[in-house]
Amino acid sequence: MSAPKLLLSALTLSMLSLTLSACGSDGDKAKEEYDRIEDQVKDEYDRVEDKVKEKYKEVEDKLSDDEKSMAEILKSVFLPEESLDNFLDKLTPEGGRGGLYVGHFVELNDGDDNDTDIGAIYFDISKDGVGSVDGSISYQQQACQENNSLGVNSALKVDNYIAGKVTGSLDTLEFLDVKYVNELGIETPNLLTTFAGSFEEKEAGSPWKGSFEYQDGLGGKTLSSGENNCNVTYTISDRSNFRTYPLDYELGQMNLDIVGNGNQKTVIWKNPANTQHVLISQIDVNKAESGANGYVQNLVLNNLETQFAPIMSDKSVNYAIVVQAFDANNVLIGYQAVVQDLPESL
Repeated sequence: MSAPKLLLSALTLSMLSLTLSACGSDGDKAKEEYDRIEDQVKDEYDRVEDKVKEKYKEVEDKLSDDEKSMAEILKSVFLPEESLDNFLDKLTPEGGRGGLYVGHFVELNDGDDNDTDIGAIYFDISKDGVGSVDGSISYQQQACQENNSLGVNSALKVDNYIAGKVTGSLDTLEFLDVKYVNELGIETPNLLTTFAGSFEEKEAGSPWKGSFEYQDGLGGKTLSSGENNCNVTYTISDRSNFRTYPLDYELGQMNLDIVGNGNQKTVIWKNPANTQHVLISQIDVNKAESGANGYVQNLVLNNLETQFAPIMSDKSVNYAIVVQAFDANNVLIGYQAVVQDLPESL
């Protein structure tokens, strides 16, 4: 099938929805204003969805006559999970590679030169030519922060492209300069946006890469950790670019390893020359591959640390530990992952 460029371009448009609660006349006025904005967002999403359906329709050309009757599923962005699974059983692998892809996003032009612009992202992508996509996007930078993540849902892979919705909540709102916000009593912003990406087989590591955006005034606004005694603030950008890699990809000589016995484990590595930031991700592989939030923790290290202690329970869990190193321009210069049961299975 020819590359569906329209799918990629149309879904770079994004939507933001804030969950609101208010009382009194001022609150009613605020709700009316946000209802109006929400209607505009929904209209835009409907327009994008129509274009997506057209591209999904093209997939029918790949199917046998018996399978075409099931391809009606692809007309909708919101696919029934059970029906989707039955449909995917009839497809053969093709298109961009599937599996667990872990990487990072970099925010662009958030207006805060002192802000850390790196975050964690992963996708669990179907190995079929047409299939489902799960994943999580995390803004966690320190261990004390709440592990709030935006979850990927209603997402699909079509040939060499992935696209879908991202929803969830981040940390406590520090300020959000939107009309009537003072009357709304918002504590945690609930986000709705879309992402789009493509498989780049000829690039080093054969990544899935793409972008997502926030609109309606969220870009350039500051969030802060909701935990007491956790002094973390960060500024959200309108747009972020992401790159994700298979877990066997290696960049730089990082010599990543897990040492120690039992529950006394330490992850160690070597930072490449010119390292400025290091992003550590600990992922529960079974959760990630089942559609749940697989992130256990994400840490951004800025002091050239070369070790950290993973979180473990008494029960053995299959974890992926991913270490990514960046230079002063947020360019990836080191990547290595290790997958291991912690603590070791008895």
